Amino acid sequence: MQQKREDFYQKNYNKNSVVIIGSGPCGILATKYLKENNNVICIDNREDIGGQWHFDDYNEENHPNLQQNSFFHHYGTLPSSLYENLQANIPKYLMTFKGFPSKAEYQEFMKAEEFQQYLQDYCAYHNLKQYMLFKKFVSSVKLVKNLNADEKEKAAFTLDKKFLIEIKDAENYMESIRYLQADNVIVATGHYSVPNYPKISDLQLFKGIQLHSHYFRQKHIKKFTGKHIVIYGTSMSAQDLLYIILQQTDASLQPKKVSVIGNQMAIDRLRQSEAYKDEINCSKLGLLPTYIQKVLNEKSLILESGEKVEDVDVILYATGYQYSFPFLENQIDNLIEFVPENERKNSCGPLYKRIFSVKEPNLIFLGLTYNTISIQQIFERQAIIAQRFIDKLITLPCQEDMLKDYQEDFKQSQSKFVDGRDYLKVSYFAGLNEIEYSKQLSELAGMQLDEQFNKYIKEIYVPISVNLLQKGNYPQMKQQQISHLLPLNYNPDEALF
Repeated sequence: MQQKREDFYQKNYNKNSVVIIGSGPCGILATKYLKENNNVICIDNREDIGGQWHFDDYNEENHPNLQQNSFFHHYGTLPSSLYENLQANIPKYLMTFKGFPSKAEYQEFMKAEEFQQYLQDYCAYHNLKQYMLFKKFVSSVKLVKNLNADEKEKAAFTLDKKFLIEIKDAENYMESIRYLQADNVIVATGHYSVPNYPKISDLQLFKGIQLHSHYFRQKHIKKFTGKHIVIYGTSMSAQDLLYIILQQTDASLQPKKVSVIGNQMAIDRLRQSEAYKDEINCSKLGLLPTYIQKVLNEKSLILESGEKVEDVDVILYATGYQYSFPFLENQIDNLIEFVPENERKNSCGPLYKRIFSVKEPNLIFLGLTYNTISIQQIFERQAIIAQRFIDKLITLPCQEDMLKDYQEDFKQSQSKFVDGRDYLKVSYFAGLNEIEYSKQLSELAGMQLDEQFNKYIKEIYVPISVNLLQKGNYPQMKQQQISHLLPLNYNPDEALF
C-alpha cells in the first residue's frame, strides 16, 4: 500500500505536485485541502498520523535502533510525543476543524488520546491516509536550479519541477534512499523536537537526574518518589508537569518537595493559587522568582537572587524548544534563516505572514506559530491559504514587499525580546494578537472572517482562562465546562474563514 502511494505520486508528475512533510494536525489539514486539485503526498517518519499527539514511548534511553534512526541522525533527538495523561490547554470547541465537531463524550479539555482519535476519525472521514506515506524520512529539500551535476544524476529521472526531495527509511538513514520532485513543499513538522536547554555554569557538577519535558513519561513518576524536584521554567509545560506530579499522582508516589524556578509574574500568580494552597502552606511547593546561575555541588544550586537551593535530586527543564529544519539547512539554497543565528534558534524567517518563505514562496510553513488559544483554527486558516495560493486563487505580493512586511513584523515583535522569540508567538495575551492575525489571514485568503467564532473566543473562553490562570489555578481550568455556553454541537461555519 505504501509503495503504491509513492508510485502513484511519481506517475502523476504531470499534475501540480505537492510534498507535505509531517502528518500532524497541519499536515492532515494540508492534505485535506490540497488533494482535490493536486498530486499530493504527505510523508511522515512515524507509522501513523498525529505528530506529537501520536504517543511514542521510545526515547534516547530505550530505542532499539537509535544510531541508525533517521530522525535522530539528522536532528540529534527523537520526535516529540506528548506524555500519556496530558490534557489539552484549551477546550475542544477551539480545537476542532470545520464541519467536524468532536464527540460529545470527550472531556471538555480533551485528553491526548481523545484528540488523537479525533484526528484518526477526521482522516477516515476524508479518506486522507491514501495520500500518506509512513515510516519514511525526508532528509533534504533542495532547489533543482541549484543542484550540481552529481545531485541531478542521483535522481535518475528528468527534473522539471522546482524541488528535489530526498527520502529514506525512517529506521535506517543509510537505506532505501530515493528521490521525489515537487512544485511545492509544505513543511508541517512542528517545532517541538529539539529541546532548548538554558546555560547554567558548572552544570557538570550536578549528579542528580536531569530531564527535559520533551522526554517526560509516566514511568518517570516512580523515579521522583520522595525526591526534591526542581522544575525550571513557568510555561504551560511547567504547569503540566506540576499538575501531573502534585495533583494527578498517588500520594504514595509523590516527591518530597517541588521547587519551581522562573519568571517573576508567573511565580507571583502561583503564590496566590487556591489549587496549590495546601502544598504551598506546608512548604511542599516552593516558588522562586529568579533563575539558576550555577551549580554549587552535586546537589545544590545558586540562583541569580543569591539564594541557594539545597538537596536537589531532579531538575526538570520546562524551557521550550528550538526551531530546526535539517532537511532545509544547506548553504546553497539558504531558504530559511534562524534567529539568533548561532545560539538558541528562537524563530526563523524571512516568512511572509509567518507562512511563506520570502526567498521561495512555494516553500510553505504551517503551524510555526505558538501560544494560540484557537490553535486548530489558526492552523486550518493557514492550510486554506496554502491551498488557495497553490491552486492560484490568490497571489502574493512581490518579493520586495513581502520582505518589507516581514521586517516590519519582526521589528515589532522585538519590542519585548530583541532576540526574536516573540515573532512566532501569536496569542490573545502576548506577542501578535491572534484575532489580529486571523484578520490578516482572512484578507490574504480573500475570505470573510468568522466573527461569531472570534466572539466565542473573546466572550467565553478568555474571561474564564484569565480569571483562573492569573490566579495560578491552572488545574481548575482543566475542570471547566464550556460547551453548554455554546450552541448545541457548535462547529465553526464552513462558509466562513
